[in-house]
Amino acid sequence: MAFLIKFIALPLYPLGLVTVLLIVGIVAFFTRKRYSIWCFVAAGTLLLLFSSRIVANLLVGILENRYYSEQQLTDSCSAIVVLGGSGKATEHGTNRLEINEAGDRVIHGARLYKKGICKWIITSGGPVDPASKDVLPEGLHNALLLMEMGVDSNNIIVEKKAKNTHEHGPYIAQILDSLGLPRKIILVTSAAHMIRSEAVFKKHGFTVYPAPTDFQKSVTKRTFIFNLFPNSNYLDISTQALHEYYGLIGYKLLGWI
Repeated sequence: MAFLIKFIALPLYPLGLVTVLLIVGIVAFFTRKRYSIWCFVAAGTLLLLFSSRIVANLLVGILENRYYSEQQLTDSCSAIVVLGGSGKATEHGTNRLEINEAGDRVIHGARLYKKGICKWIITSGGPVDPASKDVLPEGLHNALLLMEMGVDSNNIIVEKKAKNTHEHGPYIAQILDSLGLPRKIILVTSAAHMIRSEAVFKKHGFTVYPAPTDFQKSVTKRTFIFNLFPNSNYLDISTQALHEYYGLIGYKLLGWI
């Protein structure tokens, strides 16, 4: 069901929507040229808007807003939970572990652990590339990275089956229940992803203390005219933000949050 939702949402992302409009415009060009022009104009306008700093900051800022202030954490939690999403499958012929743009999740998890906030740190996530049998599950991938950062392997618990945000909740609940620990965690994930993640864990009876990282809203001061210029980085941020909005809608409809 989750895969179906992702597939349905593809044409609703900026590039998908622009592609649909261009295809419709090309078809209309041979039938009703007036409509084809409107399709081309709409495609260009949407691409320009979602690639602008103003729109990207607006979309991601709404998701991150509640987490801008420093979160009050507690040392009475059962574990620090670091969600997957930061691993990167590579084919460069080396065994070096690498991370993507969300790699702050692993770094922040190690930072909190070294502060002595919790004894246990749980890394959660299935394979980075499910189509490849040779790629490490993200839970294991991130656990190995944490060890490289000096985290004691005896204090790391690996969950390596969760394929999406929804599955992190029940799998980690099983781990804590098996250890006789209360469902009380410090949750580490990207700030824009925190609303949905926090809701999933609360749905499974967790007390959640958010520890957001990987903030994407740009705070660099630029003149207004440069804010309107298209930029592939802002297009990516807009797409990620829309992914969260669609995820929130889909999870709500499915009763997952």
